[in-house]
Amino acid sequence: MIHAVYDITGCTMPAPDTGTLLDAMRATASQLGCTVLGELPVLFQPHGTTCVLVLAESHLTVSTWPEHQLAHLDVFTCRADIDPEHAITPILDVLGGRAIHGQRIHRTGPRSALPV
Repeated sequence: MIHAVYDITGCTMPAPDTGTLLDAMRATASQLGCTVLGELPVLFQPHGTTCVLVLAESHLTVSTWPEHQLAHLDVFTCRADIDPEHAITPILDVLGGRAIHGQRIHRTGPRSALPV
């Protein structure tokens, strides 16, 4: 399992339209080898967006704070064809930012959760 979170700072385009952001997220999911089952874009007033892709393999979310040139990205999948750091490039490109801080979170997989 892969669970990776990223803080994306210095975004030069911190408020992309949701269609553009969802396209970038779909490209990331495709590079990861994941299947998109659903999408939910939410716009906040006066600004900011959270977009969620529900994947057959779990989820991908992006939340933006345009007033701070900041976004947070959450990638959770039970499989990936490439490292998520490489797969998030389309999202970084759309936001015009860079992942300043990323971390992997250890998650217990279904097999390791079974009693011995």
